[in-house]
Amino acid sequence: MTAVAKPTNADKARDAWGEVPDWVQRLAEACDTGGLNQTARKIKMSPALVSLVIRKRHHASYAKAEARVREMLMTPIISCPVLGLISAEQCHCEQQKPFTSINPLAVAVYRACRGGCRHWAAKEHEHAA
Repeated sequence: MTAVAKPTNADKARDAWGEVPDWVQRLAEACDTGGLNQTARKIKMSPALVSLVIRKRHHASYAKAEARVREMLMTPIISCPVLGLISAEQCHCEQQKPFTSINPLAVAVYRACRGGCRHWAAKEHEHAA
C-alpha cells in the first residue's frame, strides 16, 4: 500500500483558480515554504482568510488580500522618499505610526507618507479635517 501525497497549497490554488493569478501563486508558494500560519502572520492576515484565498472561497472582494500579498511578499524593497530603500513591511509599519514631534526623522516620514507618496496605503481612508 502506497501513501498518497498531500496536495500542496500551489496544487490547491491551481485546482480552485484554474489559471492562477501571480499573487495567489506567490501566496501559495510562501505557504508551502514557510507554512500557512507563519505566512499569514507575516502578511498580517488570518490563516483562515489565507486558506480561503488560496482555495478561491472568499465571499468578498480579493482586492485587499491581493494588495497585502503584493506589498508584503512580491515587492520586498521599495524607495522611501525619506528613508531610502526599505522593505515594504517597514513602509507599512511606518504608515501605521501616529504623529510625533519628538524625532525630526519621524516627522519627515509622517509628512512624506501623507504628502503624496505613491506607497501610501490609506489614501481612500483620509477625510477632510
